[in-house]
Amino acid sequence: VAQLAVVGYVVQEIYRFPFDISPGLKCADVPNGVAAIDAIPALGWAQIIFFIGAVDYWGILGDFEVGKLPLEADMMEKRKLCELQHGRIAMLATLELFRHDSQNLVSPGFDGLDNLITGLPFLY
Repeated sequence: VAQLAVVGYVVQEIYRFPFDISPGLKCADVPNGVAAIDAIPALGWAQIIFFIGAVDYWGILGDFEVGKLPLEADMMEKRKLCELQHGRIAMLATLELFRHDSQNLVSPGFDGLDNLITGLPFLY
């Protein structure tokens, strides 16, 4: 999930979906990052919370046998450890993007980049 969050932060800087989130609110009108919290309608947040609760309660996303490589136990443990480490670094990256984005909301241009929306100055 943290890896998808980092990718989502980057992708929204480059591409916007061409549909309406709700009647009268286009994806392009929603600001990036932390500023989007106030732009999403209340029913949108309700849908997000309901979906998370449904996945957690019914276990829709689980441990599937399809697509798994037939690896030996020691190799599987090594790959699981690598995936765990990648997830941890993605959590740190997500938190840094949130921190940088929140700092820009509090004092715009704190780092000398007045047009910076997220922690991705190389995109501007």
